[in-house]
This record gives sequence, structure tokens and C-alpha cells, in this order.
Amino acid sequence: MNREEKKASVSQLNDKFSRASVAILAEFSGMGVEELRQVRKELRAAGAELQVVKNKLAIRASVGTTAESLGVHFKGSTVIAFGYADPVAPTKALKAAADKQKKLKVKAGVIEGTVVDLEDFKKIALLPSKDVLIAELIGRFNGPITGFAGSLNGILSKFVRALDAVQQEREDS
Repeated sequence: MNREEKKASVSQLNDKFSRASVAILAEFSGMGVEELRQVRKELRAAGAELQVVKNKLAIRASVGTTAESLGVHFKGSTVIAFGYADPVAPTKALKAAADKQKKLKVKAGVIEGTVVDLEDFKKIALLPSKDVLIAELIGRFNGPITGFAGSLNGILSKFVRALDAVQQEREDS
């Protein structure tokens, strides 16, 4: 790789680090091409991409981004999973891939600007997606409002029935 290719690679990686809502580092020593291709496919289905990187170039590319503090983790054969939308989906997909492929070992990552270690990564991978969490929150807000509306409707119905009964009584007399 000549100097110009290295500059282009650093620039491309820097752009990915800047745009990504999640960047997770993993070691893939001993994995075959087909195994790595399968992991890429699973991550792509989750809206993420997997890139094999040269450690020195990745360290340079991370400067000035939220991933800058990950420099100490760039050792060995490194791949980075980048996710640009929902940060939980790529995390879940990478955890599932690491569970299947024992040679794929997650090191650390940055999720929405926060550096996470392996333990935090495992906890985040257990969370439901952002959309599911928002739906649950809206459901929790909606429950009391629906109950209140039902109570008002019941009170109004009783009032209307009472008026109906009074009117019926007057017509009968």
C-alpha cells in the first residue's frame, strides 16, 4: 500500500468513525474468508458494515472522533463493525456472530459517543431495539390516558342515560 492509498484509507475510516453511531472493534485471528464473509452478511442485514483494518491506519483515522480513545485496543487482527442508524441492532448482530464464531472476539467499542468495554457491550446487546423501546414508552404514556378517556366516557354515558330516563318519565306522565 503506497502513501496515497494509506491517506485515502485513513480519510475513509475517519469519515466512517465520524458518521457512525456505533463502532465496535473485534479480533478475528484464525477466521477463514468464508467465516468472515458470513459475519459481514449478518451485519449487513442489521444495517451495519464490517471492515478489516490496519491498526496503525485505524489509530490515525480515529484521531478527532469519538473513537480516539480506542487506540489501545488496536492490536492483533482487527475488524471494525460500523453502524449508522440504530446502535443496538449491529451490537446484537455482532454478539450473535461472536457467539457462533468463537474466533471472533469483541474488544471494545464506541456507542453514540460513549466508550464501552466487553461487559457493557454484552449488556447493550441484550437491550431491545430503539424502535421497540420508544413503542414501549409511548404505550406506557398511552395507558393512563386511555383509562382516563374511558372513565370520562362512562360518566358521560351515565349522565345521558339519566337524562333519557328523566325525559321518558316526563313523557309517561
